[in-house]
Amino acid sequence: MSSSAWLATVLDMEMLELLRGVLISPRGTLDGDILDKTGGEVYDELGGRYLLRYLLPRQVGMFNRGSSLRHYTTPTPYAPEDTITYLNLPTPREGREYVMALDPSKIPTIKGPRWVEGGIGIEYLLPNGFPDTSVVWSWEKKVT
Repeated sequence: MSSSAWLATVLDMEMLELLRGVLISPRGTLDGDILDKTGGEVYDELGGRYLLRYLLPRQVGMFNRGSSLRHYTTPTPYAPEDTITYLNLPTPREGREYVMALDPSKIPTIKGPRWVEGGIGIEYLLPNGFPDTSVVWSWEKKVT
C-alpha cells in the first residue's frame, strides 16, 4: 500500500466532502439505500473528472462498447498494487493492470459516492452499466 494512494484517496474525500459538500455514504450502506443521481450531477460533484473502472487482463476489450451489467468505479487513480486493497476487489491474486475511463455525464444513473466495504477507497456504482458514449478512450490503458 503506497502513501500516494492514501494521499489520492484523502484528497478525493476532501474534494467531495469539504469543497463540494457531498456526503460519502458509509461502508455497509446497501446499494439500494444509496440515492440515484444523474451522470450530470456526478460529473459536477467530481469537477468534470472521469470515473475509473479497473480491469483484470481477461476483461480487456469486454466493455469498450458499453455494458448493461452493474459496475463499480472510482474517481481515484491507483497503481495496480493498490487497487485490490483500496477497492477490495474480487480475485485478489490477480492484479488490475488495466483501466478504462468513463465520462459520468453520459451515464444515466449513478449511485454514490460510498466508502468501499472492506477497503479504504471511494466508489460509485453504475447499477445499469454504462453506454458506449461514456467510454472515453478507444481502448484500456495499462497502468504500471
